[in-house]
Amino acid sequence: MHGKLRGLLGAAALAIVAGIGLDITSTATYAQAQETKLVDDFMTWSLSDYEKETGKTVPEFKQSPQFDADVTSGALPPVADRLPVREDVMVERPRDGVGTYGGTIRYNATNPQSFGNVGYSAWDAHLAGVTTNWEIVYPDIAKSIVLADDNLSATVTLRRGMKWSDGQPVTADDILFFFNDIGGQGDLPPLPGNFIVGGKPVTVEKVDDVTVVFHFAAPNPAFILTVARAEAGFPLAPKHYLQKWHKDFNPDADAVAKQEGFASWIDAFVSHQNGQTGDFQVDPNLPVLKPWRLTQVDQFGNQYYKRNPFYWKVDTEGNQLPYIDEQVRMLISDPEVVKLNVQSGQLDYADKFAQADLPVLKAGEQAGNYTTMLYSADQGAIVKYQFNLTVDDPVLRQIFNDVRFREAMSLALNRDEINDTIFFGLGVPRQWGVSSKSPLYEDWMGPYFAEYDVAKANALLDEMGLTKGADGVRVRPDGQPLRIILSDAINRVQLSELVAEYWTALGVPTQVNTVTRETFSQAVAAGQVQASVWFADVVSEKDMYTRPIWFRPPYGLDTNPVGGGLAWRQWDLSGGKEGEEPPPEFKAQQELVNRWQATKLGSDEYYALGKEVVGNTVKQMLHIGTVGEVPYIYTRSNKLKNFPGDQMLYIDHLRGAHAEQWYLAQ
Repeated sequence: MHGKLRGLLGAAALAIVAGIGLDITSTATYAQAQETKLVDDFMTWSLSDYEKETGKTVPEFKQSPQFDADVTSGALPPVADRLPVREDVMVERPRDGVGTYGGTIRYNATNPQSFGNVGYSAWDAHLAGVTTNWEIVYPDIAKSIVLADDNLSATVTLRRGMKWSDGQPVTADDILFFFNDIGGQGDLPPLPGNFIVGGKPVTVEKVDDVTVVFHFAAPNPAFILTVARAEAGFPLAPKHYLQKWHKDFNPDADAVAKQEGFASWIDAFVSHQNGQTGDFQVDPNLPVLKPWRLTQVDQFGNQYYKRNPFYWKVDTEGNQLPYIDEQVRMLISDPEVVKLNVQSGQLDYADKFAQADLPVLKAGEQAGNYTTMLYSADQGAIVKYQFNLTVDDPVLRQIFNDVRFREAMSLALNRDEINDTIFFGLGVPRQWGVSSKSPLYEDWMGPYFAEYDVAKANALLDEMGLTKGADGVRVRPDGQPLRIILSDAINRVQLSELVAEYWTALGVPTQVNTVTRETFSQAVAAGQVQASVWFADVVSEKDMYTRPIWFRPPYGLDTNPVGGGLAWRQWDLSGGKEGEEPPPEFKAQQELVNRWQATKLGSDEYYALGKEVVGNTVKQMLHIGTVGEVPYIYTRSNKLKNFPGDQMLYIDHLRGAHAEQWYLAQ
């Protein structure tokens, strides 16, 4: 499992085994899957590998009857001509069994800019993919990925004959277009942070029409995991379609944009490009590699998707996927209406539920013909609270950057009461961080400054010189009363108001300000947000290894730094040429994270550094948790098959449900 084959992701897949890490074997993927004890039967191969490794033969390719008339009339090529070269076709073993074609399924989204059901909306088409619980990393859009022994480059080979949803070929030029003409070019969206390695953007070299080499300025052993998830996992764009709106390819791009009502070619290009990996798509003609393609957005914001005729995967019997004809993303902003739609059978799968909804959901299962799914969340807090370390108020910034303040505000929270009141006792009162099941967890982390100790909290604030005035309100160093606005853009109002009560009782009056995501993001970018509640995701071990957004500046995404420190991040990425040099402890933390990401996943050094990365962040009290390890709630129609079972870990923002192999029972 070592030597020159280390780092190959092709005929064999990467096994993720506790204590061993990412290694490659020359043994069959099938055998390797059995060794790692997959949580279910889902697995993939290139067709040539499947037949060689299993001794089974994939029969002649078959298609959905939906396409029969178009093939007969010549409007569509035969299914074999719509798929990649036979040897490179991706074979998928369904989770529970081979399905049947047909039907429409519906799911919910809470606002027009949301992903809908992030974990299950089927946009999991990346260079690499993962099995249900991250046990195996396998080639997806790529036929193979070879990581060099020094981890300074990776060779990616695409599947020959793969096509976009409009039938045009997918080539190396689509990858070069993404890196050389879109990411970080002028005012176009920047490259995902995972493609800034060693302070420099990744560069890409074309070898031939289906092969490129990624070059890194520093060792990047996390590359294969990086391209198995989220936007970083889809570093390509349909050049043949999008170049119409790009000034470097079309001198009339600005005129075209203005004809369409955009201010510039940049606005038009971004609008047409949106939707490669998420549910943000606006242009229904955008070629995609997803199982379904957007066909319509109605006046109510509902989105309609139809089967992609050029989708590049088949099941073990040669049936072109997906099985389901259509998906509809229903825009439903009211949580009560979501529950009513579930109970009446109008939504085939749904989430965004509170723990308080469980009794109602369980009671309606029989009438609504659905099952309530409780997934173990691989995170140490359900949400977290943070103070903006680089807020635009210099006095508040001084206060927030004193760890004693953050410790005091944590000690002021009655987590047992929160668990009973908000979470029906289903959670674990504890501090923010990784799950107690994580190999990066240490026993001291959960209870760290998580006890309810108002006396100790008051003593810490007194020690800081934040004495109380005659009205009981603590006074800032400039003589003004210390008051905080707590922004809630994720609809956790009941919890946020309870947190505000605890802080107000400490002499720090706190007002909850409910805002939209868009308004919040703008205020964060301007440094105007003082404190906020946000999701506590991206702490699953391999997830945070590729995206350590809560463990180094900025604390959050570069595009939404909820905890502050964006200028510190810019300083690090530019080698000190831009932004603002971080205080010593945050500068050291960034250097530690860089070292961790340069180590081989699963090595002794990897675990030692990972624990230090987590431990430092917990001790800095940058994120304050209330209750953690609360089960995540989904509902699934009993007609919907091959859906992940309760044994799946819920890793937020992981597109790993493989919805192309879902089907509806007759």
